[in-house]
Amino acid sequence: MEIVKIAFVAILTVLFYTLLRNIKPEIAPLIIIGGAAVIIVMLAESLIGITGEVDEMMSLAGIEKENVSVLLRALGICVVTQFAANICYDNSCSVIAAAVELAGRVGAISIAVPMIKTVAEIAIGLINS
Repeated sequence: MEIVKIAFVAILTVLFYTLLRNIKPEIAPLIIIGGAAVIIVMLAESLIGITGEVDEMMSLAGIEKENVSVLLRALGICVVTQFAANICYDNSCSVIAAAVELAGRVGAISIAVPMIKTVAEIAIGLINS
């Protein structure tokens, strides 16, 4: 199972981090970032499969593919933002973490603007009818 491998990588990463934190504190955060990167690469195949399944379900439901794409990209921005912000918080860089969170919010909103515009046009059309 993939989760067992991921848990093993996570535990090894934390163990290496704990050992290096006392010996070489300047390198220890790199261990965490590297371990997280390995876990993300391990998840890449599963994420691709999930997006394919979501696309198939949405086409069966008659929902436009563009709307699903916008939602998945916004979700991706949220996940990456949270991940980066957590790394910043863990390394006592709360100002950078807050900036990353703000950038993620702006990015998600900017991706959703075309969808929001479409919804507003539909609502205006219904009101004027």
